[in-house]
Amino acid sequence: MNRVILLLFCLSINQLFAQMINNESGQIFTETPFFNEKYIRSVKLKSITGTISSKKELGAIKSSGKKEAYIFNEKGNLTIHYLSSKTKNKPDTTFTFYEYNLKNENTIFRVSDSYGFYSYSKKYNDLGKLINKTYSREKNASKSKMNFKLEEKYVIFQESYLYENKDSIIEVTTLNSNGRPYQRQIYYYDSFNYLFKIHTRLLISNSTKYEKYTYNDRGFLKSIQYFNNENETPIKELRYDYDEWGNVTFMDEYKDNVRVIHKELLYDPSTLILKTILSQDLVSNLITIIKYKPEFYN
Repeated sequence: MNRVILLLFCLSINQLFAQMINNESGQIFTETPFFNEKYIRSVKLKSITGTISSKKELGAIKSSGKKEAYIFNEKGNLTIHYLSSKTKNKPDTTFTFYEYNLKNENTIFRVSDSYGFYSYSKKYNDLGKLINKTYSREKNASKSKMNFKLEEKYVIFQESYLYENKDSIIEVTTLNSNGRPYQRQIYYYDSFNYLFKIHTRLLISNSTKYEKYTYNDRGFLKSIQYFNNENETPIKELRYDYDEWGNVTFMDEYKDNVRVIHKELLYDPSTLILKTILSQDLVSNLITIIKYKPEFYN
């Protein structure tokens, strides 16, 4: 009871932080951390652990035996995400680790796979813009995936990024490991500083693609459309809706203008902490249900 009272008090004085999920750039359910660290910190959330069930068309709900968890540090940063699964009837767990600098910028993104670990190390300039990213393979000195300790690191490639600001446009040039440019992206912003288009061009082949962004009346991201080679029909589209607090309540994915995935997000009404994700594959009609249980710092 005291925990609920504390959480309600935190929410009442931190209404601007009440979005547990930050979807400003459409990063929800991607490898980019998508939780609002100010909200996570304000409610002292340590982790949410989910049990995963599924339901086939006309079938009953069955437990998959899988689990998913998001673990946060006391600053509210996501530090570990893991997802358990079965490979050839053997249990396996994929871990993703995140490390941050003093500015809360994600400096290391590390993932376990069947060969060990790989990582992306990132460097930023004084304005918080990514200027270098290095991909490496790594060996774990620990016998436990959960308690990673770096034994050896092999740098595979790196990229660097150059920025040029032109009024409401930001141009980003990507350089390969040899320091040569191979890609150019142009970010377009409107008069209110909302991103509305990203145009990407590969310099050698001259192939292009672009993304379009729209927003609802409250300024929350409403949709992202993905196009290839200036085609008028999007190859993919993501649409979002929100509750009165600004939390994402559903996400729909379209391919070639056909809706293929529908996700609904449910929150605990007393705390606004994510409680359940319902995901329906509209091709197979398989429904996946993830129910989360929170744990808090003392």
